[in-house]
Formats: sequence, C-alpha cells, structure tokens
Amino acid sequence: MESFILITVCILLPLIILIKPITDCRKNKKNIKTFLKEYKEEIILFFILIIGSLIRLYNIGKFPNALNADEASSGYEAWSILKYGVDRKGNSFPAVLYAWGSGQNALYSYLLIPIIFILGINEFALRLPMALIGIASLYSFYYLLKKVFNNKKIALCGVAFLVICPWHILKSRWALESNIFPDLILFAITFLVYGIKDKNKYMQVIAFIILGISSYAYGTSYMFLPIFVFAILGYLIYKKEITVKRAIEYVGIVFLICVPLILYVIINTFDLKQINILGITIPRMMSNRYDEVATVFSGNLYENCINNLLESLKIILIQSDGLEWNAISGFGLFYSFSIIALFYGIYISIKKYKKNLFSKLMDIWMISSIIVCAFCIPNINRINVIMFPCIYYIIIGLYEFFSKYKLIIPCIIAIYIGLFICFIEEYINKDYNEYNTFTSGIEEVSKYCEKEEYEDVYCLYSFKEPFIYFLFYAKYDTKDYIETVEFFREDGIFENVKSFGKYHFYLPENIPDKSIVIVPKNSEINFENNIKNKITINQFDLYEF
Repeated sequence: MESFILITVCILLPLIILIKPITDCRKNKKNIKTFLKEYKEEIILFFILIIGSLIRLYNIGKFPNALNADEASSGYEAWSILKYGVDRKGNSFPAVLYAWGSGQNALYSYLLIPIIFILGINEFALRLPMALIGIASLYSFYYLLKKVFNNKKIALCGVAFLVICPWHILKSRWALESNIFPDLILFAITFLVYGIKDKNKYMQVIAFIILGISSYAYGTSYMFLPIFVFAILGYLIYKKEITVKRAIEYVGIVFLICVPLILYVIINTFDLKQINILGITIPRMMSNRYDEVATVFSGNLYENCINNLLESLKIILIQSDGLEWNAISGFGLFYSFSIIALFYGIYISIKKYKKNLFSKLMDIWMISSIIVCAFCIPNINRINVIMFPCIYYIIIGLYEFFSKYKLIIPCIIAIYIGLFICFIEEYINKDYNEYNTFTSGIEEVSKYCEKEEYEDVYCLYSFKEPFIYFLFYAKYDTKDYIETVEFFREDGIFENVKSFGKYHFYLPENIPDKSIVIVPKNSEINFENNIKNKITINQFDLYEF
C-alpha cells in the first residue's frame, strides 16, 4: 500500500500538469520539438513536483527515526474516536481534544481517521496526511504565484524554492498537528485570489470555509483569523471587489464553523462546565494554557509584546529557535543567506507591486502574522503562520535579483542545490532519540510486554509521556484506560499518567513477581537479586521478575 500511495502521489499526480499540453499536442499534431519548446514551463514543473513530492512522502514512517509524543497522541485519539467515538478522556467527538489535560488541536486527528481506517495505526499512516498536505501546498503555491503575478517563471522559481525549503520539508514529515495551519491559510488565500480575479463566488466561499476549518488546526488561529479575515474583507470592500453584504456572508461562514471553538474559549476562560451539542463535546480542560502561549492574559502586556516581537524577529533572522527538530543547525528555516532575499523582497513588494491587489493580500497575511507574533511566546511552531509570507518575499527578492543579474543565476542555483543536498544528508542521519520529545523502539517493547504471563509492566519515566506510546502501539482499549488511569497529581498543568491497567510509569521499591521493568539501555537498577532474565530491545533494557 505504501508503494502504491508513493507512485500515485509522486508520479501519477504530477502528470495532471501535462494533460492539457499533451492533449493540445495530439490535437494539433505538434512534434516533440514544438511540444518541448511551447510547454517547457509545464515540463519543468512536472519534474519539480515529482522531486518535491518524493522528498515529503518517501519513507515518512522512518524519517524522522523517532516518534514525537504529540504525534502519538494525535494518532491514538484518531484511533479512539474511530473505534469508540470518544477521545481518551471519554469526550464524544470533541471540538478540542482533552489530551494532556490542557487541550490539543483536533483537526489533524479527524483527518487521520479515514487514513487509520484504511491503513491501520502506524507511523506511516500517522504522518501521511501531513505529507499529503505538504505536497498539496506545492501545487497551491505555484498556482498562487502564477495568478498573483501572471508569470509562470516567478511561479516556477517559487515552487522550486519551496521544494527544497528546510522548514517546509521538516514540517511536512512529522505529524505535529499545528503544522497544517499555515498550509490551510495558503489554500484559502489561493482560492480567494482565484475567486476574486475570476469573479467566482464559489471559490471565494471555499476560501472562507477553509479559513473557518483552519481554526481547529492551531490555537494561534484564535487571534490570527479575526485580524486576517476582517483586514482582508475590509481591503476587498475598499477596492470594490466585494460588497459589504457579501463580506457579511463570509464572516458568517467563518463564524458558524468556529462556534464550537468560541464556546470552548468561553467555557475555559470563565471556568464553566463542559457541554455536549448534537454529540459534539465542548470540553472543559483541567488547566487553561492561554497564559502559557500568549501574553494577552499577562500583567505586563506592552513590555511582553515588544519582547515577543524582538524574539520573533531574532528567530527569523537567525532562522532557529534552539530546537533542532524545528530547524537544523547550519540550514535554518530557508537557508541562512536567504534572509537577504527576504528583506529585499519586502522592499521590492512595497516599491514595485504596491498596485497589485493580490500582492496586497499577501502583505495583509504578513502584517496579521506579525501581530500574532507580538501576542504569543514565540518558537517556530507558534509563529508558523508567518513562514509562507516570508517565503513569498524571498521569492520576489530572488526573482528580482535574477532578473537584474542573469549571469550569476547558475551560481546561486548551484549554492542552493549544494545546501539542499547537505541538508538532506544531515536530516536522514539525525537521531531524533537525542531529543526528549521523540522516542523510538517502543513498538517492539510494547509487543513484548503484551504477553499474558506478565501481570505488571513498570517503565521508568525517562522520556516524554511514555504512557502515550504504549496506548498508541498497543491499541489499548479506551474504555479500560478511562476506568483504570491514575495520575501523579490531579492539580497540575498537564495530566502525567502514573498508571493504567497493568502499565506503571515509575519504579516501585519492591517489584512483584510476573513483572517487567523497562529502563534505558545500560541503566543501573537496584533489583539484581530478584531478576530472572534480562533482554535488550532497541535502546531499552527489559528486566523480568
């Protein structure tokens, strides 16, 4: 099945680009030479999309080589909702997943449900929707640039850069649920540009439906969407592209889709009881994380906003937030020297494209993102909505530079290709087990522990949220989990699971018979006299008692 999906998405899907050229060639009986000359942009695009799709989809179950705790959580929740209709808190079809007790965005888990139904619950299935969305954004970005500038060459330049962009590759290959948020905004703005330019109301409606749906992708959307939607509509009304009546309709569409989330924010802000509407749960969380990720609720709003903006600027300038899984050292978000093209592109956009209606929409996206950066404690994931506007300006800067200095184009392209090859080599050789939030090897450990002769399994809390990996790989019955789960403390920000069923995530003073103890490989433990057997599975030692 993996090979079939790979061939379909990476080879057959890009052929769509060549259907019209091939049909035209056959209809008008053009020879190969004429075909290659007239449709060279489409042919180049075809190969670019093949390469970009392969980079995002090939071996996604193995690279990254370890699973992130949030990935495992999204996957288990999708499986639980598919099989039982509830998340691991017992909430039916929640608007926001209860997850760690402080909420997790639900959209990605709902996108996972049909994938898991077909492919089962595994790393490939878990990361497949993210990879497919990343691939779809290659197509979307090309057609957006083509429509904005009415220029195939700048569109080709844009999609070629996005194909090798480190940020987009990394985020397309691991299933952190917030990673789909910037892509959804890209899809929405693409539909909106086509809808406005072609006077197509249906495409405009689709754009605002996608914007509404994007609110379920990431918490920063709660601030970004009101700013972005009202700014976009206000500008379009000012330019007489839409009427006030139609703008109200579009606001209504977004509002109706967002109603469950609006209720969620009200319930959790004012400590109200959770409710269930037509089978959809609006959950009350154990703790409110708004003050963790946003400064809106802080006591020193002005100072914090300035600090957040400066920190966000620093992240963009140095292209790192210190987290290697977000940006690999030496390559950054878009390759270090692209920062010159970014600022040059902003200058060119202001100077050259100030009368371009659709370029102004991208400017509004950028400004809206900057405002969000001021109100959230920044890292690359939290400010991810700003990345596509940054890439957009980089493309403008590069294309303008290429137009003026054509002789050095091969040199710049060679530098990017060289950096890209080095980036891929670094990426595929990186061991994500070095980071506490990623862990591999639990699948085999979990299968070994499922043997009936073992009545208790004790796992040292040596990596982030070990319980979620056992739930994920064991496909543990959600109802049994809810009935047996115990926590280390009931009043924390996160629910750290102490035990469920026969699984315990601590080491007791005395290990009972018919038990297994799981510790990191080569760890020292104090139960030598009672150990009956020891085996090593991946990076873990298992002691049998």
